[in-house]
Amino acid sequence: MVKQVLGEASERKIQQISLSNDTVKRRINEMSDDIKEKVIQEIKLSPTGMFTIQLDESTDVSSCAQLLREEYLLCTQLETTTTDVDVMEKLSSFFTANRISWDNCCGVCTDGAPAMMGSKSGFQKRVKEVAPNAKGIHCMIHHFALASKTLPDELCKILEVVVKCVNCVKAGDLNSRFFQNLCRDMDSEHEALLFYSKVRWLSQGVML
Repeated sequence: MVKQVLGEASERKIQQISLSNDTVKRRINEMSDDIKEKVIQEIKLSPTGMFTIQLDESTDVSSCAQLLREEYLLCTQLETTTTDVDVMEKLSSFFTANRISWDNCCGVCTDGAPAMMGSKSGFQKRVKEVAPNAKGIHCMIHHFALASKTLPDELCKILEVVVKCVNCVKAGDLNSRFFQNLCRDMDSEHEALLFYSKVRWLSQGVML
C-alpha cells in the first residue's frame, strides 16, 4: 500500500522499521520508565522538598480497576476490592520502593467517594495519619461533574445545540480548517476548539 501511494523509496523506509510485538512493547516500557524516573526526580529535587498528590480510581473497558496518579507517575491494578486500605497500600508500596517520604506530602486531592473522603475512614484520613501536615481537598473538576448532572432544562437545551456545533467542527480536519479560517476572518483569537464535555463548559462559565 505504501508503495502504491508513496513510491518505492517510502516502501523501503517502512520496511526498515521494526514493528514486532516485542519491540513495540519494549519501547513503550522504556518510555514509561523514563517518564516515571523524571517525575520521581522532580519530586525529590523540589526546592521546598514538598509535593502534593492527586489520584483517582477508575475501571477500564475490561472491568479492570486502575489507580491513577497525576503526571502519570503511577498506574497500578487493584486486584480485588478498591477500598481506602487497598489504595493506601498500593501508594505506600510505590513510595517505599522509590524512596519517596510521606513526610514531604503537603496535600492530597481526590473525588468525593466515601473510600476517598470518608470522615472516619477513607484514603485522605489514612494519608493524614502518615503525613499530618497534608491538606485534603475535594477535586474541583469532580465538583463540576456533579453539578453538570443537575443542570436546568433551559441550559441543557442550549448545551445540546453547542454540542452539535462542536461535534460538527471536530468531525474532520476539513471542518476544523474552515472553522479556523472563519475565526481569522472575524479577527477572533479563539481558533482552537476543545472537545466537548459538560464539565469543561461549566467550568468555563464559572470562571467567567
